Amino acid sequence: MKKLFIVLSATVTVCLIAWVLFGLWNQPLSQAATPNIVVNFIATDDPGPWFHCPSGTPGCVAAGTQSLAVIQKGDTVQITNGVQTNTVHTFTSLLWPTGAQNMPFDQEAAFHGTRSVKLQDAGLYVFVCKLHPFMLAATIVDDDKTPGLDLGESITLINGITVPTSSDLATRLLRAFFLITNPANYQDRNPATNPSLTWHIAYPSGVPVRITGGAVVDLKDTLEGRYGNDIPLAGPFKPSQKGIGEVWVDTEYEKTASKTKPGTATAVDTSSWKVTRKVALPLINMNNPHNMWTDIGQTVIYQTQWFDTKLTAFNRTTGALMQNIEVGEAPAHVMTRVDTDQVHVSINGGGDVVELNPFAASINRRIPTQFSGERPAQPHAHWMSFDGTKMVTPNSNTNDSTRIDVIPGTIAAKTSTGWLPIASSMMPDASKYYVSNYLDSTITCISIGSPACKQQGSNVATKNIDLLLEPTDCGGTPCANYDPIGGTGFSSSGALPIQTPVSPNGKFVVTANTLTGTITIINTATDMLAKVLPCSAGCHGVNFGAKKNGGYYAYVSSKFSNDLIIVDPDPNNDGNPADAQVVGRLLLVVGGGTATDDAVSAHAGMGGQGVLPIPLVYNGWVQKLPDFWKNQLTPSQRNPFP
Repeated sequence: MKKLFIVLSATVTVCLIAWVLFGLWNQPLSQAATPNIVVNFIATDDPGPWFHCPSGTPGCVAAGTQSLAVIQKGDTVQITNGVQTNTVHTFTSLLWPTGAQNMPFDQEAAFHGTRSVKLQDAGLYVFVCKLHPFMLAATIVDDDKTPGLDLGESITLINGITVPTSSDLATRLLRAFFLITNPANYQDRNPATNPSLTWHIAYPSGVPVRITGGAVVDLKDTLEGRYGNDIPLAGPFKPSQKGIGEVWVDTEYEKTASKTKPGTATAVDTSSWKVTRKVALPLINMNNPHNMWTDIGQTVIYQTQWFDTKLTAFNRTTGALMQNIEVGEAPAHVMTRVDTDQVHVSINGGGDVVELNPFAASINRRIPTQFSGERPAQPHAHWMSFDGTKMVTPNSNTNDSTRIDVIPGTIAAKTSTGWLPIASSMMPDASKYYVSNYLDSTITCISIGSPACKQQGSNVATKNIDLLLEPTDCGGTPCANYDPIGGTGFSSSGALPIQTPVSPNGKFVVTANTLTGTITIINTATDMLAKVLPCSAGCHGVNFGAKKNGGYYAYVSSKFSNDLIIVDPDPNNDGNPADAQVVGRLLLVVGGGTATDDAVSAHAGMGGQGVLPIPLVYNGWVQKLPDFWKNQLTPSQRNPFP
């Protein structure tokens, strides 16, 4: 765990450097000369400048990024929530100069309104939203007595670890920063708009950076020297074997002509592998659609609006709006209760899960995820059991997980996890479940009842599975074991894991890792990392759908690319993921015959996050499918477990 914290600290350092350098691209430092200013970052719902430092405002540096300020000692940084965003956020100090006064800066809960902090010491400060952890803002408190951009010798992370400001991880994160904060740098895998299928990241040129030991280097030269540029991209190709039904993807950053808020839901036919529908819902200005689920009949799409307060329901076959109901701040994920078909939505900006009637017509109750007197848990991607009696939540504000007895709506257990738990999933028999810890790059296995997590042949109550640093043998191929200083092992590890479902047959856990751009597969028989596959930039969402004639596909989305990856986790159906492979890559853009309710205007196919295959094939749900869907499945798919 200590190594993980060190890596994370280096990561923070890199992010800070990236903000600084990108913001100072061709921008004079003289704009920061006015003393005793208040720099006001404004939270927005737009991809890129999520924390917007408006051009022309004292301290704001409008050059390449809109989320950077350069100020002097004693100046103040302020965040405003509610002017350009429809939900709450936090503005939490992720890292700061070691020993800096007034640090760390945090809030007990996500909020509307303003918060501010005075920065008394020179160096680099980074702030993050714990609900939406790709929202970043950086401030440099400049020391004009040193040459170049002085980041300091060391910084301290929110967990208390202190690290120097140099490593392979740091420069990789700088590279990732330029990708994340500028949609023009996203991976375009569409030959129609990127004929050469190359990936170019635009770095600022002529920016001297003062790194550990006082050395001054050029940012662009350093990044391109280490990682190259104009990198060849894999283009689209179809799986040789068809799927069953559809797969829906939340293309959360895609903009359309009649809306001021981003986001569409995109449907792909897994028989033809074509995009058949885009649902933008301009009537309600649908805002950052993040995650989906469906009803027993597979006729309704339940859609959360993560940067808003609403759950939306629309008709799967027509895209017509059915419901748009207030549920609470920043609703993140949605699932149904398999025994009653009631709808459950995690309120990421609060401390509960909302239960609604089938078809989301009205709210039944709110189920708490924390005990009285505790800070709001801010749950994200929850999971429901096969019989509807249990629910588990990853709590991003409290670094733990809650297990709920659903029928009485009471807390059965709370278990500590890693830092910023963000997603969960459950074994088909509800014997154990898995939580991805975003900032620790680990997966926590948690038993339900008797010990069920595997540890060197024994059963244990909990286990942390390291996707990044711990040396692992993936069937004769080394994986994980990343060296954050020298850089070896990066592409065979999993950094910043997000969605992490268990396969319907209970054999595998497939995880999307956003920093490394990799897909990791855990074997549930050993609870060990077993395979690492390449993904796309900002790898994010995963869900399982049925493969025609038996088996399953794992569908994987990516935030900073316009493709959907199809993984066969077990091509020979022997229960061993050693032969898992990427078998398809589809573009999530409008094509011939795509039905739309609004014209795409920007970021086509980008922002892939929530994934929903139709029909649902998880244990409990699959047995209740209508005959139309059930008859297309094999006997083992209709009863996947044990």
